[in-house]
Amino acid sequence: MERFQISKGLRVPEKGVAAQVIDESAMVGRAALTSADMPGLRPFLEVELGETVRVGDIVFRDRRRPEIAFAAPLSGRVSAIEIGPRRTLSALIIEVDADRDNESAKPPLGMDTTATTTAIPEVLLACGLWPAFRTRPFGTIPAPEAIPDAIVVNAVSGSPLAPDPRVVVADRPDAFLSGLTALTRLSHGPVYLCQDPGAALIERLPEGVEAAVFSGTSAAGLAGTQINRLCRAGPRRKVWRVGYQDVIAIGHLLDTGDYLAERVISVAGPRATRPRLIRSILGTDLRALAATETTSNPATACTILSGDPLTGHAADFLGRYHHQVTLTDPMHPAGQASGLHSRLVQRSALTPLRGLERAIAIDVLPVPLMRALSVGDAEAAERLGCLELIEEDVAALSLLCTSGADYGHLLREVLDQLAEKAA
Repeated sequence: MERFQISKGLRVPEKGVAAQVIDESAMVGRAALTSADMPGLRPFLEVELGETVRVGDIVFRDRRRPEIAFAAPLSGRVSAIEIGPRRTLSALIIEVDADRDNESAKPPLGMDTTATTTAIPEVLLACGLWPAFRTRPFGTIPAPEAIPDAIVVNAVSGSPLAPDPRVVVADRPDAFLSGLTALTRLSHGPVYLCQDPGAALIERLPEGVEAAVFSGTSAAGLAGTQINRLCRAGPRRKVWRVGYQDVIAIGHLLDTGDYLAERVISVAGPRATRPRLIRSILGTDLRALAATETTSNPATACTILSGDPLTGHAADFLGRYHHQVTLTDPMHPAGQASGLHSRLVQRSALTPLRGLERAIAIDVLPVPLMRALSVGDAEAAERLGCLELIEEDVAALSLLCTSGADYGHLLREVLDQLAEKAA
């Protein structure tokens, strides 16, 4: 078992740490699939406004790659379909219908759900679980026919406010084991299970799965850091990342044929009245959740972040790849949260070069990279190592830089250019 101590990166403050016991009492009234989780995707809708759906029903597909489907996270009525610029999807919102059957939609008749090399991609594509994977380079959903050189399973909490993966995996150990086994049949190379220090997530790893331990700053919990240390990605080496709760969902699907939209998330932060873990679903309504969870009344008096204070963002719905909701102090007019963000970094009138150099755990030159991203120089950014990064990896640069630039957004523009050129 390899061990990595990550010294670069920021540390998330520990105020409002969640109790690591899963609360079953949370109610979900509506949920959404949002554009923040699928940059640039143009949907081909398979449902209409007002239509009723079941959990796991396919609601839209990627117009350019129609094999990639997106499933409904709950049973109910499609209450809104918001289309953004260039026909991208802003949000597809589903409101719960108490009269609808919550049974999950089943795979199409004739679909082989046994864990064979050929069947697994077909099942995941048909049932809407393919978007669980993100590629490096470019940070996009992989092509349906793609085969990675390695897969990294991220089960490192990263933030002290996040759920403990051991608690979540212990809730569904058989599904997690089935999911890991399935991943070994998707890759040419190894599957890396990354975890926090301490007891193993499961007693015995399937053949083809290698464990690695990451500790240190919050950057230890970023898939980019893990990929950089274990199996560096590049133009000729494709690596996929997948979250540990998606591995559980994959195993559950293969074992039962049911689409599992359930996620265990932490509700934490300085404005949380009772920081704890709750059983919720993908894309859950965060404003409704915050209304009963904050020290503020009304809930709009606090900032609701999907994700942790460093890499998360203000949102109305839980992000597809997030397991944490952070309730923190209201935003300043400049856009920074006054409490947690101010404790993450002390700003000054001068550019903090030393801090920037230690902000990213991946071995890149931050200041030259920031210049290249600021002017949209894709070639220079590629030479400086941007193909190993996605938005979350440069979040610390946006916090530290006095210019107020959003380097995640700038990086996405450059990655999209490079991906189009490589296609």
